[in-house]
Amino acid sequence: MKTNLVFSFRYKTPLSDFGFDKPFALDRGEMVLKRLSEDIGAPVPYLEPDPISDEHILLVHTPAYLKTLEDAKTWIDLFEFRESEYFPERALRPLPSIIDDFKLKSGGTLKACELSLETGLAANLGGGYHHAFPDQGRGYCPINDIAIAIKQLQKIGKIKKALIVDLDFHQGDGTAVAFRNDASVFTFSVHSEEGWPEVKQQSDLDIPIKEVEKEKYLEKTEAGLKIALSKFAPDMVIYVAGSDPYEKDVLPGTSFFRLPLSVMKARDELVIDTFADLGIPLASVFAGGYGPDVWEVHYLSTRRLLERSGLSFGKTIPCC
Repeated sequence: MKTNLVFSFRYKTPLSDFGFDKPFALDRGEMVLKRLSEDIGAPVPYLEPDPISDEHILLVHTPAYLKTLEDAKTWIDLFEFRESEYFPERALRPLPSIIDDFKLKSGGTLKACELSLETGLAANLGGGYHHAFPDQGRGYCPINDIAIAIKQLQKIGKIKKALIVDLDFHQGDGTAVAFRNDASVFTFSVHSEEGWPEVKQQSDLDIPIKEVEKEKYLEKTEAGLKIALSKFAPDMVIYVAGSDPYEKDVLPGTSFFRLPLSVMKARDELVIDTFADLGIPLASVFAGGYGPDVWEVHYLSTRRLLERSGLSFGKTIPCC
């Protein structure tokens, strides 16, 4: 059966397997698929990704940094684990092997991008590691799947120019650095001005929003989209659809926004509809989102993407 969704139940990455007594982000993709299946009364089909290779990673990241991912300390620092949370004697897998999980999820982003070029719209129900710099991992992001996918598609000649629309709560700083001075990729980020990272990077178009002006979030995002499209004509768009601006996100650092579900729904419809109407291929990734309720944002976004792809759900949804 045809589908434009990419997912694997291996996206879960249970940290207990690696000896950590610490909860990690819940698997939002599984929750989204469950709700979509309930909506249509049948299982929702999806494609399983293949993991990316070290060769793919080296399109963006330095060999020296890739080598550090073989060291457990790199991962402990990346995830900000405390010594009291780590019990290596309980581990079922050596900590550096966690890279295999991220290679798979990054393969999902590459697959979704390839799929979008065929179908117009596609989504990886995960991924979005936009904080990874070429020479270091940051913000729970070890490798930058967004940058890797674009570089690979350019390498094999499937695209020349790509636009990144990053609406995560946090600035897409890693992708901004990865494509600095690269005229073939336009980086556009709408994010919290007060939120992490404290030191922001220079995207091609940044729209930092202060807490006192969050009521203008949709207005500023729409204006930014128009500016980006007036400056750049992409062959493909990657939409970094972070759910962490949502009012039910539990990460303390995202408290500056706390946007209602109605605004998040309108945001995602704005982006998806804009590029669907223009006929520009778009692939979305989940990126940030923390707590038991943020999957609601991704569900509505994925549902809209499927609707614009021609799938009929037959009934409206109670929302917001």
